[in-house]
Amino acid sequence: MQPIPDIVAPGLRVLFCGFNPGTRSGAIGHNYAGRGNQFWRLLADSGLTPRLLAPEEDRTMLRYGLGSTNLVARATPSAADLSRAELRAGAGPLRALVEAHRPRIVAYTGKGVYLAAAGIDRAEWGEQPASLFDGAIDFVVPSPSGLARLPYAEKLRWFTALAGRAG
Repeated sequence: MQPIPDIVAPGLRVLFCGFNPGTRSGAIGHNYAGRGNQFWRLLADSGLTPRLLAPEEDRTMLRYGLGSTNLVARATPSAADLSRAELRAGAGPLRALVEAHRPRIVAYTGKGVYLAAAGIDRAEWGEQPASLFDGAIDFVVPSPSGLARLPYAEKLRWFTALAGRAG
């Protein structure tokens, strides 16, 4: 498995943060590449990107002011394979990334990702009342994983709300 580099640049509209790459993502070197993962479709359908991108086109996100990172770089079959300590340790590098690149919004792809980064027990979908990082808005969208049980329409509703907030 190869490491998946962060996709970042100064002043992004949105920096997406996931738990970690899945095994297929790790194998091909691009995030959100699982066969059932809806991330790329959600970006297109919400208007965050003007067309459907393939995982291999992930660097194209930068053209649209979007970026991507993970709390943990190690690929696993499931985020459940990550320890709580491993997830908490990812908050420091995430902070450094946000401070260096100053995205307007950090969008966590799932409540669990946000809870792990924040070290808290509860959060709601959408914009969070307080930010983990100065100058950035924290926004929680549903996990795009095909394993996440929310219907696609509900996931799309939150990605569309993110698109509206990102301008």
